[in-house]
Amino acid sequence: MSDSPENSTFASRLGHNFLTGLFLLLPIGLTLYVVSVLLDLMGKFIQPVVEVGLRWLWVNANQPAPDFALGLHRQLVVLSSAVVMICILVVVGYLSKRLFGKILHRWFATVLERIPGLGSLYGTIRQMVDALSGRNKDTFRRVVMVEFPRPGMWSIAFVTHEQPTIFSEAIGKPVVNVFIPAAPAPTTGVILQVSPEEVRETKLTVGDALGLLMSFGAVVPKPASKE
Repeated sequence: MSDSPENSTFASRLGHNFLTGLFLLLPIGLTLYVVSVLLDLMGKFIQPVVEVGLRWLWVNANQPAPDFALGLHRQLVVLSSAVVMICILVVVGYLSKRLFGKILHRWFATVLERIPGLGSLYGTIRQMVDALSGRNKDTFRRVVMVEFPRPGMWSIAFVTHEQPTIFSEAIGKPVVNVFIPAAPAPTTGVILQVSPEEVRETKLTVGDALGLLMSFGAVVPKPASKE
């Protein structure tokens, strides 16, 4: 029997409040962490260029260039780099929707994919990002359920290939490729080859499934109204 509010100790209330706050802020924290990592990677390339530009402005104004590695001047470099990065991302996003941007992106992707080692890594990351962002709806074709890790236990899975001939020939029967993501980070998981009859269809969308996984199963989509 659970303790009533009157009988609960201060430590249990403190622990409950701590976990509640943790799970409330965890999605925000993870999102900010991913964004900060991406911005930090871009900043390593952009900040030196911004620093050179600021030095040029000081010199052009006939003023001695300050030390941009310390104090407020360092913050100016960081702030200016953030503004530049935002502008670059907005411009790239805008151009990617236009014919010229699509041609340039296709050419750049083709060049990267021809580089040994780097090409396979780039292709894998691009497919994963496209699938998670909804741009490539063919990567995660359907949200299904499969028995994993043992019979009687069911896990959410994404069908990633309907007819993997190379695996069907090796196993000796038709199979489909399914990706079973881990929670709360659906970019990791395991890939299985299962018979089509072992797959149970669901009405979940890819977005619904990802939301459920990243919320530790707490955010369950409501069933569609029968009306």
